[in-house]
Formats: sequence, structure tokens, C-alpha cells
Amino acid sequence: MDISNKYPRLSDLEAAAKRKIPPFVYAYLDSGTGHDNTKTANRTVYDSITLTPKFLRGRVDPDISVNLLGKTYQAPFGVSPIGLSSLIWPGAELVLAKAAKVHGFPYALSTVAGESIERVSAVGGDMAWFQLYAPFDRALCTDLLRRAAECGCKTIILTADVPAPSRRERMRIAGAPLGSRGNSTFSPRVIWQSMTHPEWALRTLMNGGARFRNMEPYANGQRGMAITKFIGSQLNGSLDWDYLAEIRQQWQGNLLLKGILHAQDATRAVKMGVDGLVISNHGGRQLDAAPHPLGQLQGIRAAVGGNLPIIIDSGVRSGLDVVRALASGADFVMLGRAFMYSVAALGRRGGDHAAGILLEEVRDVMAQLGIDSIKGLRDVHVGKL
Repeated sequence: MDISNKYPRLSDLEAAAKRKIPPFVYAYLDSGTGHDNTKTANRTVYDSITLTPKFLRGRVDPDISVNLLGKTYQAPFGVSPIGLSSLIWPGAELVLAKAAKVHGFPYALSTVAGESIERVSAVGGDMAWFQLYAPFDRALCTDLLRRAAECGCKTIILTADVPAPSRRERMRIAGAPLGSRGNSTFSPRVIWQSMTHPEWALRTLMNGGARFRNMEPYANGQRGMAITKFIGSQLNGSLDWDYLAEIRQQWQGNLLLKGILHAQDATRAVKMGVDGLVISNHGGRQLDAAPHPLGQLQGIRAAVGGNLPIIIDSGVRSGLDVVRALASGADFVMLGRAFMYSVAALGRRGGDHAAGILLEEVRDVMAQLGIDSIKGLRDVHVGKL
């Protein structure tokens, strides 16, 4: 059966991904923190948003391209950075970078993804962004920025909303190895789960296991779970305002600050020279009492003005959600789990399939609303169920 008919919605791929990958891996992908209240609320907010169409506008052929940070993208969305994405599905970073290049939207590679910025940039070209967790070692930070620049990367996403590791209780329940937070070995339970998912296990072995290729050059040859302790010592709680100023001085390209939820933080960040903000609650994975990004959008917009690009992520699962966010005042939207469910379910076909669904949904929703451009979405009445 054609996968476009078997899986016509991205939500259809969540169950397929759950069957395809081991339970501890699915828990890593799907879980939030605490009781998953924030993760659940992320969806509840989107599901409650209504958009009022206007009719009698004749045939509408929407242009969904958008200019962001001086570059035109063919879609108003991109792929959010996800750590350990090659553990979720081996080679996921390259699959998504290729899809991003083909369809003309950005793919943000995490500092702690499985693939390196060099390998991803070779595939993603000018669609490759790099997400930076500011390391404790300033020299390591400088070298990561150097590598990104030498690869031709023009945009860095600096993540601010991980001051410490979160507990991720569902991961504990599933038996996932937690690196520097508790259990750091592959238990018999995890080994058994891997054996009962042989395709995932074989591809993971062929891919070299759970790799951190961006960080491996700095970890003195450590691999596997040992490197997670090194990463934990480097990437948690190092970022402060002085460090942000240092990064801004070093990085000559576009600098987006991710995880901002408070207007006061947003104002200070703009004064320090960031080029845009990503309003995010980290997909509900850090603080189980964090507000929804859309609830903070108007206050942050009022604080920073109308010219600064504001990007939304957390909880976006469809093209309809992308349009909801744009109509609510966002300039651009990032999706993480939605793309990873597709790759986990469909492997190398997953990136293109997710992109195709999203592109078609965005165009369809805009046509239903009678809107022919992304800017026109600001005129749509946004309500609540």
C-alpha cells in the first residue's frame, strides 16, 4: 500500500513508531517530565484553537514561502533539534537533513545528536542550522562555533531552557539508560527490548551504536554511556548572560535564543543582539509547570516589537497546528516529535513523508481559510472552542 494512503496524517505514525522501536527508545522520544502535564497541555492548547474562514474569494492558491533572517524558505516551518535522534532511528539526522534540503526548510542539528555538523551540512547544505548547548569549557564552545562556520552554517540556535537535567520519569519507568542521571548501563531489560526489535537493533549496531559525533572529538576517546557523563559535565547550566554575550561576539551569523518564555528575558536578549527568539517549553520535557508558548507570545511580542522574528515550538503535530501558530502571531514554527515519529516508523522514507503531509496540510488549511500568503494569516480571527 502507498504510505501516503496508509499514513495520511502524522498522528497515524505515532502508533507505528511505537511498534517499530524499543519501549525505552519510544519513552525517550515521547515522554515529557513529571506527570506529562505540560506535554499534554501543549496539545490541548492547539486543539482548542479555532480559525474563522472567509469565503467567496474564488480559487485560492496559497504561497507558503516565508522570508526569515534574510533567506527565503519554501515552508513556514522547520525541524526542531532533538538530541540522540540517531538512537530513535539510526541515521535520522541525515534523513531529515536530506528532506529539508529537498523541500526547502531548515533542519536544526542538536549538539547531542548522533551525527556531526560536518556530515549533516554535507547533506543539508544551506538548510542546515546548528543548535548549541553552551559547554562549560569555553574553548570547546569556540571550537563548535568554528566547525559550524566552516561548514557554511548561517544560523545557530542557542538553547537556554536546560539549566539542569530533568527527571524524565517515564524514561525511568521504561528502563532507559540515563547517563549521568542515575542508571548508566544497558540493563538486561533494555537488551531484551532491543533484541525484540531486530531491525532497529541491527541498524543501530551498523550505525555504531548511540553516538555523539559532535562531542566525540572532545571526549578523549570515550564512547557509549561513558561519553554521556562527559556531556553531562559540559552541557548543563553553563549558560548565563555573560556567556551569551561572549557567544554573540564570536558568532557572526544569525543567533536565535531558544527556550525563552518571559518577556523580561526576551527584552534583555534583544538588547544583547540576538537575531530572533524561539519561544518554547522544550516540548514539556524540562518543567512540568511551564506555560504554553502561544500563551506567552503576545506579551513577548509587545516587549520586543514587531520586527524581531519569533519562532514557536512545542506541541506542534500537523500543518493545521502550524497555521494556528502563525495566525496567533508567530513568524515561523518548529516541529520535533512529529518528524521523528515519521522517521521512526518509516526509516529513510520518513523525512519526505512528514514533509509532504505538512506542506499539503498547510496549503489546504490556508485555502480553506481563503488566505493566499503567510502574511495574510495575521488577518484570520483566532478563537477558542
